[in-house]
Amino acid sequence: MLARNGANSYSADVRLRILDKYLLREFAWPLLYSFDAFLLLFVVHDLLENLGDFLKQRAGIGTILRYYLIVLPEPIVFILPLALLLGILFCLSMLGKHNELVAMRASGISLWRLAAPFFVVGALASVVSFVVNEAFVPQSRERVDALQRQMRGHRAVRVRSNFFFSDPQQRRDWYARRFDPETGVMEDTAVYLRAADGRPVLDVFARRAVWVENQWRFEDARVVQPPAPDLFVAATNFPFVTETPKRLMMESKHREEMTTAELRRLIRTFMRTGRESQTAPYRVEMYGRYATPLTCLITVVLAVPLGLRVSRRGPMMSVGVAMGLVVAFFILMKLSLPLGYGGRVPPFLAAWLPNVIFGGIGLVLLARAR
Repeated sequence: MLARNGANSYSADVRLRILDKYLLREFAWPLLYSFDAFLLLFVVHDLLENLGDFLKQRAGIGTILRYYLIVLPEPIVFILPLALLLGILFCLSMLGKHNELVAMRASGISLWRLAAPFFVVGALASVVSFVVNEAFVPQSRERVDALQRQMRGHRAVRVRSNFFFSDPQQRRDWYARRFDPETGVMEDTAVYLRAADGRPVLDVFARRAVWVENQWRFEDARVVQPPAPDLFVAATNFPFVTETPKRLMMESKHREEMTTAELRRLIRTFMRTGRESQTAPYRVEMYGRYATPLTCLITVVLAVPLGLRVSRRGPMMSVGVAMGLVVAFFILMKLSLPLGYGGRVPPFLAAWLPNVIFGGIGLVLLARAR
C-alpha cells in the first residue's frame, strides 16, 4: 500500500513538472515577443525624438549605436513588467481558447499550483530588474549625459544646488547647498572623510569654501576630528583635499545617477547639516529603487486572475486589458512621484503607492478566482 502511494506521489510530481515545463514553454514566446516589441517601440520613439540632434551634431552610425547600447538598461526595467503582463494574458487566453485550462483544473490542479511557474518567473524578473536598476541604470544615465555633452560640444556650466560628490577611493563625500564651478565657490559646505571601516576621520562644515591657489579654503568652518573637541576657525585648508572644481562638476551626480548607497549617504549628509526638509526627493528615489523591481512580481499577481477571466475571450481581449492596466499604472505613478518629490506625500508612500494599489487589486482578484 505504501509503495503504491509512493508511486502515485512520484507520478503526480512527474506530471506537475511536465506541466510546469509546458506552461513555461507556452509563456516564453509571448513574453519574448512582448519584450522585443516594447523595446523596439522605445528605440523607434527615442530615435525619432533625437533624430534632429543626431543630424545636427553629425553623429555617425557607431555613435548612435553606442548611445542605444548605453541607454537601454533604463527602459529594460520598465519594459520587463509590461512584457510579463502581456505575456501572461496572451498565454492564458490561448490556453483557455483551446480548453486546456479547463482540463488542467478538472484534473485537480489548484490555481496556485497552476500559477507557480509564472510566480517563479516574476520573482526572477524582479531580481534581474533590481540588479539592472542598481548596477547599470545609474551608470547608464551618467554615460548618456557624458555622450550627449560630447556630441553637443562644451556647454556653459550652470550653478548647482544641493550639490553632492562622492569619491570612493579617497572615502570622501562632498555636499554644498550651492556650487558655482566657474568661480570655484561653494556655500554651506560639508566634507566627510571616513576610514576604511567606515569610522569618521574628519568632518568639515563651512559657511563658504573657495578654490584659491589650487586648494580649497574653508571659511567660518567647524572641524570635527574625533576624539578631539570641535575646532572653530575663521579660515583653514587641508592639502590632502585635492578635488578641483572641474573634477567635482564633471563627476558629480544627480539623484537619478546615484546608487542606493550614495543616496543613503547624501540623505545622512542632509540630516547632519540640518536640511531634513530637503531629503524628500532623494528618499523617493531611494525607495523607488526597491519598489520598481518588485513591480514584476506584482504584475504577475495581477495578470494571472485577469488572464483567467479573459481566457475565453481571445488574445485581442488580453491586449486591450493589458494596455488599460499599463495606462492606469503609469498615470498613478506620474501622480504619486511628484507629490513625494514635493513633500506633500510621505516618500515611502509616494514610491510604493502604485505597487500597493495594484498589488492589492491583484490579491483580491486572485482570491476570488476559480
